[in-house]
Amino acid sequence: MSTDVLPGANEVAVHRIPKGRLLGVDAVRALAILAMLYEHVSPTGWLNPGSHRDSPAVLHWLDEQISSRSMSLFILLAGISVALMTGGHSPLTGRPWSIAVRRVAVRAAALFLIGATLDTVTENMRTAGSVLQYYAVLLLLLLPLTRLRPRTLFAASGVAVLAATVFAWWVTNDHLDWRTMGAPRGLAVLTHPGEWGNAAMDLLVVGGGFQTVYGIPLVLAGLAMGRLDLRDYAVRVRMLVSGLALALGTYAGYLCARYALGTGEALAAAEPPKLPWQALLGMPTDTIYAVSIPGITLVIGLALALLGGFLLVLDHPGWQRTLWPLAALGGLSLTWYVGHILVLGLIGSESYAFAFYLCFAVFALASSVVWRHWLRRGPLEWLVHRVILLAVPRREPVHAKSE
Repeated sequence: MSTDVLPGANEVAVHRIPKGRLLGVDAVRALAILAMLYEHVSPTGWLNPGSHRDSPAVLHWLDEQISSRSMSLFILLAGISVALMTGGHSPLTGRPWSIAVRRVAVRAAALFLIGATLDTVTENMRTAGSVLQYYAVLLLLLLPLTRLRPRTLFAASGVAVLAATVFAWWVTNDHLDWRTMGAPRGLAVLTHPGEWGNAAMDLLVVGGGFQTVYGIPLVLAGLAMGRLDLRDYAVRVRMLVSGLALALGTYAGYLCARYALGTGEALAAAEPPKLPWQALLGMPTDTIYAVSIPGITLVIGLALALLGGFLLVLDHPGWQRTLWPLAALGGLSLTWYVGHILVLGLIGSESYAFAFYLCFAVFALASSVVWRHWLRRGPLEWLVHRVILLAVPRREPVHAKSE
């Protein structure tokens, strides 16, 4: 069934949603943004902030579980966006494909500049701004692969999980100097041509804890998911079931490696920066080394399950009304990502309370509903859309799927 109009009292609220909008994808986007907000806030107390060392056990556990997976889900969704922008289940061909690909490239350039600007104006949260720059690089890397079939893309993602993990482990152990090149950050890199080589090395290989390398298997999986028929009921059920099976199987394998194969002891005894081979089988919760086989695979399984589940649930009018705030926020994901970094950069606090996070999240959800009542796109979404249309005007009908 179509998910572009919600019935009853919410009909007016969503009359500007583009026809064919997949609210389930928006809901998963919203979860990624809310999780990244939690990661950046990193609450250290319930009502009042405290020291990180004395933060409540529950909050510390949540921080550990969310810290790498929020960014991972955000990056995986880039692959889904590229798939939807280039035709979804029925990939575009010919001139329509060429137009769509150029638009993705312009989108990547716009996101790169937004990320660089964010890095420049938020000195104490530069890595958060850099995420958009890595995101932009990953969009460009996907462009030659947009005509591949889902099965091929899933297989490529599996190979990339192993390759990315081994590569990052090798660099950490044998070429740690690659990670200390000190390339300029933010907009400053544009005015230092002599540093462009180091900046490219940072973006493509080692920067941000191997964010591009880490992201390649994720965006490949996302591109594969976006190439499935996301409107088909059976496909959604298979995504939910296979995603849960992959996530549970991965976690079971991780526990086996940790306790039966001695991975936990090996990681605990390791002397940084050197890492034992067992780091390949660990989880981000065990070590600061986030690039691991079960760590990446678990995120892919969770993304499959979340996407399949939300697409199924949001077929029902009652759940559409209930979860509309989440879908509304997901439609403004770029605006809220940049907005929360600017707010936290302006506050400049070293610690926050969970109450602050909760209030910010509720405000974001409520204001997204109000905004989407009147306008279809968020401020930054509108800006990027206008830039795309100006750079690559629509010369002929292009029946791409709504992202």
